[in-house]
Amino acid sequence: MGTSQSSTGPNGGSPLVPPWADDQPEQPLSPPQRRRFAPFRESLGNAVSNGNKADFRKAIGHYARKASGGSSNAARRLGSVTQAGGGLFGTLAQIAMSSGEPYIDLARLTGLPCEMAISAIAQALTTQDGDSEKISAAINNALIEALDGIEIFDPQKITDDVIINTMIGYLTECIFIQMVMDSNKAWNKADTPSKAIHAETELRELIKVVVDKHMAPKLVGNIKNFPINQFINIERQVIIEVWQEWEAYE
Repeated sequence: MGTSQSSTGPNGGSPLVPPWADDQPEQPLSPPQRRRFAPFRESLGNAVSNGNKADFRKAIGHYARKASGGSSNAARRLGSVTQAGGGLFGTLAQIAMSSGEPYIDLARLTGLPCEMAISAIAQALTTQDGDSEKISAAINNALIEALDGIEIFDPQKITDDVIINTMIGYLTECIFIQMVMDSNKAWNKADTPSKAIHAETELRELIKVVVDKHMAPKLVGNIKNFPINQFINIERQVIIEVWQEWEAYE
């Protein structure tokens, strides 16, 4: 994903959780703080400019504590992400949905070039709301990375390790994209393309390390038999734990 954006991102008056994303709409939301994005954007701009890992950590800390409104609000903000993630997990594990059918029958994709199969999976699972582009990009990127080296799609290649790597990559990418979308003009501080690429790589890696740390231990045993709702709850818990760790970043 590139860092160029067509909008400046949300402002301090934007709701902490858009209605389409909220997976707990019955729970009251605290009002957003004025200028809640300012410390995050300033620190991220510094990090993009100088490449300093300490500034990236400082930006992430500001994002977790203030810009996103803390761990519980972050889990609600990523409600569409966790729901789509449940569909992705169920599809890869070929677990039947409540209707008795998977979202997409992977057997029908057998023999297709892997890129075409990945595109079909992303199209079938992407939500039709304000998070659709983010979710589609995250599914594509996660599957491309997890299936690297496989040219022709074969459902037999969907091992437990592929599922685990895909789900860690998917949640990482969704969080990364959300941070970029919320960063406003911070990326303009990169005065060369190489600085922008370095900043993306650094931020994505810092996110992935912590997501992996909290998700991998929860995906053990016969994961293909995990109920969809159990996996969605795992995603929510991982988001909360990741944010709680980030809130300590100074």
